[in-house]
Amino acid sequence: MAEESYQIEKHIELTRSNLGGNLRELEQIVKHSTDWRTHFERNPAMVLGVALGGGALLGMITGGKGHRRALTYGSDSRHSPSGGNENTLLADTWGNVKGALVGLTVEKLRNAVNQALPGFGEHYDRLDPKRSSSSRTW
Repeated sequence: MAEESYQIEKHIELTRSNLGGNLRELEQIVKHSTDWRTHFERNPAMVLGVALGGGALLGMITGGKGHRRALTYGSDSRHSPSGGNENTLLADTWGNVKGALVGLTVEKLRNAVNQALPGFGEHYDRLDPKRSSSSRTW
């Protein structure tokens, strides 16, 4: 009986030690995969694109409607000899550029997360049924 309890204790201690080692290894993997420097070294263009898109997104969020009004201020024909179409066109073009940057950034970010966490794309698609299977790049 004493021999059996000793073996059980040794087995528990060995299992505990293995689990501790596995947790430390997992912690290192997570730290490495979330380190922006590692991603920058591998693909600087993607990291810069994400940073640019994130900045544009932050600008859209914090800019609010006041920024849009400033771009379209001349839409009243009293303020522009040609009727103000240039400023409206500028605002529309800028909105399209921002939308494209945000879309590209989101797609690159989703691809990066899917590479770091395999299976993320499938789980994300279950939550976002609007995405068609033809537009997936996973």
